[in-house]
Amino acid sequence: MTPLSISSATKVYRDASTCEIIRHLIDHPTLAEFSRSLRAFVQLLGDEADDEFWRRSLGPIRRLGFTFCSTPLPFSVAAAAAGIDWAKLHRQVRLCEQLFPDTHEVYAKLVQQLEGLSSETVSPFIGTLEQIHLQGGQLGVVLRNPRMNQAVVDFFARTATLRNARVVSPSQLRGGHLCNTLAVIGPCGWFPEHVFSAPRAVAVHVISLRWIRDTWKPGPIFLHEPETSGNGSRNHRIGEMPSIGGTTRLENNSPTDLNPVDLLPAIPTFGRNERSLAGQYNASEETVHARLCHLSGQRASFVAAYDGSSSLIIDTLETGNAFVRRIPAEELEPGHYLLLRTSGGGDFIAPLADRIMGDLAEKRRSEQTEWKQRLISAAAERFGTVNRRELSALVSAELQSQNLSQARQANVHYWMSSKCIRPRKIEDFVAILTFAGLEERSQELWDAMGDIDRAHRRAGHVIRGLLLHKIATTSLEPLERDGEMVFELSDEDGGTISAFQITEIVGEDFEVPIQRIGVLLEMED
Repeated sequence: MTPLSISSATKVYRDASTCEIIRHLIDHPTLAEFSRSLRAFVQLLGDEADDEFWRRSLGPIRRLGFTFCSTPLPFSVAAAAAGIDWAKLHRQVRLCEQLFPDTHEVYAKLVQQLEGLSSETVSPFIGTLEQIHLQGGQLGVVLRNPRMNQAVVDFFARTATLRNARVVSPSQLRGGHLCNTLAVIGPCGWFPEHVFSAPRAVAVHVISLRWIRDTWKPGPIFLHEPETSGNGSRNHRIGEMPSIGGTTRLENNSPTDLNPVDLLPAIPTFGRNERSLAGQYNASEETVHARLCHLSGQRASFVAAYDGSSSLIIDTLETGNAFVRRIPAEELEPGHYLLLRTSGGGDFIAPLADRIMGDLAEKRRSEQTEWKQRLISAAAERFGTVNRRELSALVSAELQSQNLSQARQANVHYWMSSKCIRPRKIEDFVAILTFAGLEERSQELWDAMGDIDRAHRRAGHVIRGLLLHKIATTSLEPLERDGEMVFELSDEDGGTISAFQITEIVGEDFEVPIQRIGVLLEMED
C-alpha cells in the first residue's frame, strides 16, 4: 500500500472538504428483467436455495448476473472472463426437469436470458465512464468484483477513450493513492464507507443501474456544503442528478427495485462449508491441526497450525515496503498475503531441498520414512488400531511414565507426521527411537535428518531470496488492487507461487489430511 504521507494526507483533508459526489443512474431493461426474475426465483426457493443442487445450478448464474451489474465490460467480454461453463448449465437445466419439474420452466428461462445477455457486445457503464474520462484528469475506477479487475485493466488498455483510466481497490484508497476523479461502479452500499467519507479525489462519480436502490447518504465527517451556516454542521454537496435515460429521484424507488444485497452472489459463510473443505479422512490417514484462511476472490486454504509450523507471507501492513517472512498460524492476520505454490503442488520447499541434497536425497528420505513408520508400527502394536491423534496421546503418556521424555501429545503427533524432519532436541529423538526399537541407530539417524533439515533451511532461503528479488523488480499494484498476484519463479526453484490476501481467519482449528495443507480451494459453488 502506498503510505499516506503528510503532503498526501493534507490533500485528502482538503479534497474531502470540497468533494462532490455525483450519481449517474443508467438503464438496461433486459438486465433489469433478468435480475428481478432471479431475485423472485431465489425468494420462491426459500431455504431450498441452500441445497446442493440449487447452489450448483444458481451459483454461476448469480455470479455472472452480478458481473454484468458491476463491471464496465461488454457483456460478451465479461462472460468470457468469468469462464462460465454453458454446457454444465445446460446439463443442470435438463436435470432440473427431472428432479424439479415445477421450477424447470423458470430456471430454463433464467439460463436462456443470461445466455442472451452474454452475447451482447456493449455494457451500460462504458458510455458514462467515457464521458467522465473526457472531462480530463487522472481517473480511478473502483469495482465491487476484484476477480474482474485484470479483465477491466486489459479492456481499458485496448480502448482509446479509456486507455488512461486506472482500476484501484478500496484498500488502496485507504493509503496515499490520489486521483482527480474517482468512478465507483455500483451502488454506494457495495463499498466501504471510507471510499466516500475520506475520498481520494475531488469528484466521486457513482455509476449505478437505476433499478438498484441506493439509500446511502453522506455522514458528518470531512463534509462540505457551499452555503453552510455558522452552526458547524457540514454536509457533502451531492451533484445534480444527471439525466441519463430519463430523470429519476433516489427517493422514488419502485417496489420492484432491488436492494444492493439482492445482486451479490452467494458468499460461503463461516460454519457451513469449512468441514466439507477439510475433507473426509479415515483413522489411519495422516492428519494435522490446521486453520482455515478465507482468501480474496472467494478462495480458501488450510495452513498448518501444529507446533513448529509456519506459513510464508508478504506483509505490507506495517510499512510501505513489502517483505517476505514466515510466521506461525496464530500470528496470521487479515490483510496479510498468503503465499501458495500454484503449480506443482502445495509444498515448494521439499522439492528444492531434494535438489540441494542431490544423490543423497533418496537415501535420506527413505531413512526419514523408515523411522516414522517404525514409530507408528510400534505404537499400533502396543496400543491397537486407533486414530493418529489418540495414538500420539498414548505414546506421549508412555514416554512420560518411563521418564524418557516430557513431550506432549501434540509434539508426538507432529513427530509422526511426514512434515516433521526430527524433534528439536536429540534427547526427544532418542526417546521415540527407543520406543520404536531403533535406539542403537539414534546418532546415525539424527545426523541423517540433520542433512534434510539443512537442505530445507537452504531451500527456504533460496525461495525467500527469489521472491524478494521478484518483488523488488515488480510493481505490487496488481497485488494491492486485486488481492492476488502470481510470481513466476524458475521451474526448478519453485515454479509458480501466488499471493492471496487473507480476508478472514476461522477461529477454530481443524483436523485436516496433511495433503490438503497449502492447497488453494475454490469456495464458489
